[in-house]
Parts: sequence; C-alpha cells; structure tokens
Amino acid sequence: MKNLLSSFVLFITANCFLSNAIFAQGSEFSELDAEFASQTGTAYTIIFDDSGSMEGGKLSQAKQAFRWWLEKAEPNNAWCFLPMNRHSLDVDFVKNGESQVLKAVDKLRVGGMTPIVATLERAFGMIKKRRESVTPYERHLLILLTDGHETKHPGGNPAVCEMVSKLRLEDVEVFGIGFHGQGDYLDGFATHFAAANNREELQRSLANIDAEVPLDIEFRISPEEEKAMARVSALPLGKEVRASRDGAEGEEGYGSMAEGEDSQLGIVLVVVVGFFVLLFVAKRAVSP
Repeated sequence: MKNLLSSFVLFITANCFLSNAIFAQGSEFSELDAEFASQTGTAYTIIFDDSGSMEGGKLSQAKQAFRWWLEKAEPNNAWCFLPMNRHSLDVDFVKNGESQVLKAVDKLRVGGMTPIVATLERAFGMIKKRRESVTPYERHLLILLTDGHETKHPGGNPAVCEMVSKLRLEDVEVFGIGFHGQGDYLDGFATHFAAANNREELQRSLANIDAEVPLDIEFRISPEEEKAMARVSALPLGKEVRASRDGAEGEEGYGSMAEGEDSQLGIVLVVVVGFFVLLFVAKRAVSP
C-alpha cells in the first residue's frame, strides 16, 4: 500500500509538470502574438487643413466626420495628427492613440495659411523617425484633408504633388481628400483621391481608407526568383529548400511543428490512461 501511494504521488507530480510545460508553451505563443501586434499594424498620419478657408460649416462637418471615424477605429494601430497651423495640437505617433487625436480635433480652430508642403515635410520626418526608432514593419498611411491650394510654398500646387510623389516612393500611401470642391490637383498623384462636399461624403471617404488597395503597383520578378519558385514547386510535399552558410541548398522537412503537436497529444493520452490504471489498481488493492 505504501508503494502504491508513492507511485500515485509520483504520477500526480509528473502530471502537474507536463501540464505546466504545455501551458507555458501556450503562454510563450501568446507573448509572441502580442509582440507581433506591437510591431505591425497601420500607422496613420492625419494632416488636417485648419486654414482660414475652413471657417464655418466646413470645420464643423470635418470634425464630425473625423470624430465618427476615429471612434470606430480598430486597435493596435499608431496615430499621428498634424494640423497645418495649430502646431500646439500636434500628436506624435502613439500606439492606440485615437483618443488623443480625438481631443486634438475637438480643440481645432481655423485661421492662417495653407502650408501643405511644409506639413508634408514634417510628416515625412516623423515617419522616418518612427521607422528608425520603433519599427520598420508598419504600413504607413497618410490622410491629407484640404479645401484649398498651397499658399505658402513658392512652388504652389506642383510642389505639393512633388512631395506626395516623394512620400509614395518611400512606401507611404497617401489618401488625398479634396473638401468642398477643392484639392482635385491631388488626383493622379496621391495613392488614392476622393472628393467630399459635405459631412456624409467625407465619412464615406474615411470609411474607404482602410479598404483601399493600390491598383497601380507593378510586381517584378527577377530571373533568380523565377528559378527559386520553380525549385519550390518541384519539391515533394512536406519539404522546403534550406540554404547553408556556404550557399549550398538542400531539402528539409517542415512538419516538425505538427509532429510536436502530435507528441504533446500522445503525452496527454498516456497521462490520462495511466491515471485510470492507477485508480483501478488502487481499488483492487483496498478491496477485501
């Protein structure tokens, strides 16, 4: 009976150890998922025209539309807000920072010129800084809302279009929104362009931002990539090409993850069966 109790205690200890190992592995995967989410996502930069021409109903409509859009924003994205004139309301990139942007939008007042080029340059500097110091893996999407023309830079609207093209070359998607009949010079230069003449149209434009996918991306495959794709397609199922440090290539299986899961399931089944066997033996030992 003493040996039976010792075996039972040993079984329980082993069972706890295996359970902790399995749960620890699940926790490790959760931490990796959280780290991945923190490094990816979309980084939004909003450039808001707060010049004098936005006075009256325009500003009110724009505020309402952006408030509606920001309140339904998805989590795990970064937010940056740059009014063209009220620099005191700037919001540098903040992860899940839509509430900070909302507060800045509510405080906006109009007045001043329309320095679109200078604001785009400020935005580009902040995007580069974030890529270098935080993560280079985010999708960067810049929303430019304006109801007028460039009034500060000597190059005028062509300088705006040149800066937009520069941003696109740096993998920044630019969504231009011309408000109340203005800003159409962005059409053809911005990655996407929409015209909005009231709050409802502006809300529809903002709702389409996340759904937009560039249609003018040209994918080019090099001869080396074509050869690699041909080698991969000819591999047997469950094999992949692995290159060694000296450049030599060989086949290697990629079923280790599934095999590991199968082995874990086998361990659990062994533990359960062993538990019931011990119970059976215990009953036989104590029965008269």
